[in-house]
Amino acid sequence: MVPFDRTHFPEVERVIKAPASRWDKKIAADLVTEMEAFFGKVDTIPQMKQALAIAGYQGLRRQIEKAIEGKTGADAVRAMALAMRSFALGSPGLAVASFRDPEVDNPEYQKAAGELAQTVLRVFSDVGITDESAKHAIRILKSLVRGFVLGEMSAPVARPMEYQKSYVFAVEMFVSGLDALRGASITADEIAANDGPVNPA
Repeated sequence: MVPFDRTHFPEVERVIKAPASRWDKKIAADLVTEMEAFFGKVDTIPQMKQALAIAGYQGLRRQIEKAIEGKTGADAVRAMALAMRSFALGSPGLAVASFRDPEVDNPEYQKAAGELAQTVLRVFSDVGITDESAKHAIRILKSLVRGFVLGEMSAPVARPMEYQKSYVFAVEMFVSGLDALRGASITADEIAANDGPVNPA
């Protein structure tokens, strides 16, 4: 099998060589490392995207499960939230690859996504957040993690400890706000009646 050669991917090579931010380089390098593992096993760019997303889902699930081991209730929620940010910062390429949820019929993709979802839902269920409320909680937490990670990546000067402190406060606010989600059932029609049309995306 011909070894992976990143010079065959000019955009990746350009980012690595350019005087870019440390996060540009880290994301590109992380993706190159992962692409090497899949080279020869996938034939198209969409397949590569799926493979990277699968690896991202699996890696995130393992990190969450390790973080919540021995923890229950709100402590498990906090540990999960911290693990999600840690994974995104440690494996930014995989995190970016798994940010989007493509519609695919790949059984391995569906399995990885489903196992991650079950792990997250189990943590929320332990604090009484289930069904529709759990869906809202997941969307809010994903947005919280992505917002902080993207903010840290785009910051002109790295301030990891400042972001860490702010994120811890944000997680505490999220945990405290879970009470508002218990038993909540807000329909799109109800939102539209109060705030105008709802974008389904």
